[in-house]
Amino acid sequence: MTTVVQHVLNRLRDIGVQHVFGVPGDYVFPVNDAVAEHPDVEWVGSCNELNAAYSADGYARVHGVGAVSTTYGVGELSAMCGIAGAYTEHLPVFQLVGMPAMPVQAHHTIVHHTLGNGDFDLFRKMADPVVCASAVMTPQNVAAETERLVAAALYHRRPVYMAFPSDLANMAVVGEAQPIPAPVSDPAQLGSAPRQALRRPLGDRTVLGGSARHSGPARHDVLTSQVKMKQHGGRALASPLPGR
Repeated sequence: MTTVVQHVLNRLRDIGVQHVFGVPGDYVFPVNDAVAEHPDVEWVGSCNELNAAYSADGYARVHGVGAVSTTYGVGELSAMCGIAGAYTEHLPVFQLVGMPAMPVQAHHTIVHHTLGNGDFDLFRKMADPVVCASAVMTPQNVAAETERLVAAALYHRRPVYMAFPSDLANMAVVGEAQPIPAPVSDPAQLGSAPRQALRRPLGDRTVLGGSARHSGPARHDVLTSQVKMKQHGGRALASPLPGR
């Protein structure tokens, strides 16, 4: 039997995660235990969640992908600055967050690590601006949602948020899903992009023979001598050098 959290760890291993950084805590113990017991993934304890997030950031810079595990509320909020940094730097970091059990959430029970208002979706919403995708993992959706989040993290090169209710993390996975193929560029269109960029009007400027001039009345020539090519997230983007 493969559990919800084991399934996620297996897929993270498949894409290159061999270490998970984090701080143990209530609600996230099922994730902590699964990492400690996994034969191919090693737990790396940190003195606080912010350090763990920055460790996952650095790991992703070296290995291409990273993972950090925190408890609900106070733990994930402590890590948020590091997650935001990974978002800024286009790093696919998987944030694994332990949540209170589903009956606790359904009854809006006042428990620790919350604001005492019975809202258990608040912290996930707070994370939304600094991740490209998020999901609450259940036995029924974990197969499909894992593939969706893996695909989003690798394509957008941004963090993703995966929450594990403590009573569901060790339940058996229901169903299966295949990895989502990564989008590919059309070689012909990609090859023609620089030529199209050189011919295309750029706002009120037009690139002519390697230099740019205003297409309307202008007081000064635009000091643009070339088109920069940026390699960003596997996609080539063309942009003019800034004029002065």
